[in-house]
Amino acid sequence: MVTALQKHGAIKGLLMGTARILRCNPFVPGGYDPVPDYFTLKRNRQTQSAK
Repeated sequence: MVTALQKHGAIKGLLMGTARILRCNPFVPGGYDPVPDYFTLKRNRQTQSAK
């Protein structure tokens, strides 16, 4: 969440960080999910295809 706040500012970073924390549960497939350079509330699709 700290990285999201640093990259995207207070409002967008808070929204993005909260969405990322909420995805952290046993029902969502895990893996490496870095903060993207553009704002999105969805999981970073680029790292999923690299698996």
